[in-house]
Amino acid sequence: MKKTSKILASIVILFVIAGLTLPLLKIYAAESAPSQDNSQASQDSQASLEQVQGTVDELVQLKDDSSISAQEKEKQEIQIRKKALDQILDLSLSDIKNLEDKLNALTLTTDDQKAARGLFLAILDKNINYSESLKVDVDKDGITLDEIKNLAQEYKDWRANNYDTYVKKMTAFILIYQEQGVLKIANIRLDKIISDLNNLEKTNLINKEDTWDLLNLSMNSLGNAKIYNDSAAKIVAGYVQDLLAAASSTQEQITATTSPESLVETLATSSQLKIEMASTTATSTATSAKQINIDDKSHSLIEQSLQEIKNAYNDFIKISNIVSQKLNLK
Repeated sequence: MKKTSKILASIVILFVIAGLTLPLLKIYAAESAPSQDNSQASQDSQASLEQVQGTVDELVQLKDDSSISAQEKEKQEIQIRKKALDQILDLSLSDIKNLEDKLNALTLTTDDQKAARGLFLAILDKNINYSESLKVDVDKDGITLDEIKNLAQEYKDWRANNYDTYVKKMTAFILIYQEQGVLKIANIRLDKIISDLNNLEKTNLINKEDTWDLLNLSMNSLGNAKIYNDSAAKIVAGYVQDLLAAASSTQEQITATTSPESLVETLATSSQLKIEMASTTATSTATSAKQINIDDKSHSLIEQSLQEIKNAYNDFIKISNIVSQKLNLK
């Protein structure tokens, strides 16, 4: 009978340990490593960048080639520049699609958050339409060298004013709400670990002192993670409010049939949004520097929050190792 009881007790202990460690390890792996989709997107982007670099190398080699006539060299340069710009546009469209997918996947709760997502999606949609239109121009027959150079410069200017201005804010907006989901999972895991430890302490299999320090550290880490995330969210919320205010102030200029692209066009020319976008005039130099600092600060806070979550998971694993050693499971 005693032997049977010991076996039964061992089975119960193993189930408790499994509840403490296995889900933890699975979640930690899932949250620490990039998803398959993100990993594939990263690989695709890297491959596309390598293609562009290869085309640029072709152009450099052509310019150094003295074995062909100037006329033939110009003809080849047009084709290489066309290929390079086409590859860059494809890469840009892929990046935009990735941002769109991430924005659409967010679980948002407030009307302002959803409205901000709508404006960001409209900005991206405008960039898609422009890029696709430019691809048509690039692929036209009979395009000259000057024309292809002008198109490349036009795209560079367009991107600076209509994409680069927003992309840091978009990524911060996305990362904040993604991170909140990760933080929620981590806190659920913490509650489960506390419950499992309490069960083990009740059976005198471990003492509270065995894991308390690590448990306290993990709780502090998750508390810090929330503080950093909340601070980043406040910074981005301030920008979102300015963006929505700019949209509201131009509402009278927008008819019921106006497309999202027209809305973004109107916003981009409004004086209020120009200030928010940190214009480089003499009177707004301080505003520009401040805006850059705000962008960097929000991303820094997001990174700090994520590091605290990772710290908590590392402590969770240390706790599970201690419990396993105490129960002679290793």
